[in-house]
Amino acid sequence: MKITDLKCAILGNNPVIRITTDEGVVGIAGGETYKPYLKPMILFYRDLIVGKDPTDVERVMLGIRRLGAFKPWGTAVSMIEMALWDIAGKVAGVPVYKLLGGKIRDRVRVYNGNIRFPLEGNQPEHYAQAMQKMKDLPERFSIIKQAVAFHDSMYSNVDKFYYGTPVTEGRYPNRGMLTEKGFKHLLKCVEAMADVLDDEVGLALDCGPGMTVGDALKLAKAVEGMNVTWLEDMITGDYTPYVLS
Repeated sequence: MKITDLKCAILGNNPVIRITTDEGVVGIAGGETYKPYLKPMILFYRDLIVGKDPTDVERVMLGIRRLGAFKPWGTAVSMIEMALWDIAGKVAGVPVYKLLGGKIRDRVRVYNGNIRFPLEGNQPEHYAQAMQKMKDLPERFSIIKQAVAFHDSMYSNVDKFYYGTPVTEGRYPNRGMLTEKGFKHLLKCVEAMADVLDDEVGLALDCGPGMTVGDALKLAKAVEGMNVTWLEDMITGDYTPYVLS
């Protein structure tokens, strides 16, 4: 079996790929939203995989994985790998998880990173109110992720939040050192959210990109006792400096 083509379509804002073979078996995979700009990056790999055996997943990936070590290229490479496993599973006649070692659990934790309620402001009580609404959702998520600092409007709506002039146009263009006032405000907001969730639900924070290394370390140490599950994209992330540049 040989790969004959790699195609990409944008459905809504989501890239979806299809890998075709000379035996008619097709592999499908999708990328996350919002990333319609990935199409040319995905198609860049076409000539590097055409003619290879799609069921030799690791051999195919060895030829392209080193080219996808950082965002947004990593998404493109991962989509290709998922489509290859889709083909391998169809050829073997088993679910892909069987090829990856089999099932080890019957349940997985799912976090809420998408069902949102508009913030009424950027004060601690506003984050607490939003957190309570998300905690009360019928889905009963075991982890809730909330944008703070440079990933939401805190950087522009809180006076003197950081040493810099807020830019409100573009995709996450702001970065810089937090003022002492800004850091204390951020910490109060995290404390307010953690108090609402208590030990029942985990709290994850999407913080940037834009924080300095020093502020990132300082924040990580400050929230150690608050049941924070993870701190995301603090320094770099989905949008800078490689995406849409």
